[in-house]
Amino acid sequence: MFQTRRPPKLSKGEFSVTQALRSLPDFSAEQAFHAASTAFRSLALPGGLSLDSLLKVIEKMRGKRIRVVSTEKLAGTAICGLWLPGRAQEWVFHPPTPWELQRQQFILHELAHMILGHDALPDAGTVLKAGLRGLSPEIVRRALMRTEFRTLEEATAEYLADLLADALRVGPGEPGAFEQVFG
Repeated sequence: MFQTRRPPKLSKGEFSVTQALRSLPDFSAEQAFHAASTAFRSLALPGGLSLDSLLKVIEKMRGKRIRVVSTEKLAGTAICGLWLPGRAQEWVFHPPTPWELQRQQFILHELAHMILGHDALPDAGTVLKAGLRGLSPEIVRRALMRTEFRTLEEATAEYLADLLADALRVGPGEPGAFEQVFG
């Protein structure tokens, strides 16, 4: 099993508050923390984790190929990432960015939605009116997008993305922690 900084063990009723959880009421934040922590532990990630090896783990878990694409269509919008689940493959779109850590976080957030099974939720998806008009209504209905963390699903996905980013920091060839670079 991959050894990385695990979600902290806390007393009953306590949970770690991160940026992703700050906008939620305490009860919802605790739910998000526990759901993300449980999902992270269930992955049993291998040592030497990279973004590519994490993609392979999730592809195996979901039984589909995952394609990650940077697209100008999302540049300048409030959408940081867009996951389009499909029958044969999953698509993760993100806006271009010169910062690898930001790109990684966009991707990890969408992967977290996959890990958490958010495509199976009854209201999974938001109708996109601008920028993606060429997509069929069914694909748009199933699309999961990230704009803010005020819902339980978004906060849970972002916290899980933070845990995945932490695991990647100790893997080979991935961007280092901010603190390691700037002290």
